Amino acid sequence: MKELIGILFSPRTTWSTLAQESDSKIKSRLLLILLMAALPPIGFYYGTTQIGWHSGGELIKVSAASAIPLMVLFYFALVASVVIIGLMTHWMSKTYNAQSFPIKGMVLVGLANTPIFLAGLLAFYPIWWFDIFLATAACCYTIRLLYLGVPRLMKVPEDLGMLYASALFAVALVYAVVVLGATVILWEYVAAPVFVDG
Repeated sequence: MKELIGILFSPRTTWSTLAQESDSKIKSRLLLILLMAALPPIGFYYGTTQIGWHSGGELIKVSAASAIPLMVLFYFALVASVVIIGLMTHWMSKTYNAQSFPIKGMVLVGLANTPIFLAGLLAFYPIWWFDIFLATAACCYTIRLLYLGVPRLMKVPEDLGMLYASALFAVALVYAVVVLGATVILWEYVAAPVFVDG
């Protein structure tokens, strides 16, 4: 918990401290990241099936049966983002002369995603304009954490770290577009939400 607070409020110090730890201690963070990735799907499941939101004067909810596959797919999309962008972090490490191994890249990406994971938890009570605002702020702060974390954790100079983080940001944007496209297809043919009146 102390580390998560550190990532949010004193990221430079926390990244530098993490960079001094052994590879096995860095690897041990992966379980925490996998658990944190479950927070947004659980929040959205509860918020959309139990609380609902108002639209045109009506209370709208999603049926529990249709929300379960969506929650599972949401979780896998978040975990896949950590894995794929983390593997790309490791793959690019040779280009930037970084000290890396695959799980180190995943831990970097996962810890940088802490604001997104925590913001997703607030979907327990869905207020769409607030959730969108909060998600945007969380994404912006995640980008900042990535730019701060790459040079420290991957042990590269600041100028190379900025280029390295920019390349990872580009990978993340491509991943986001792929997920949006997959969401449209999955909602149409595999796991469409079923809306019910509150």
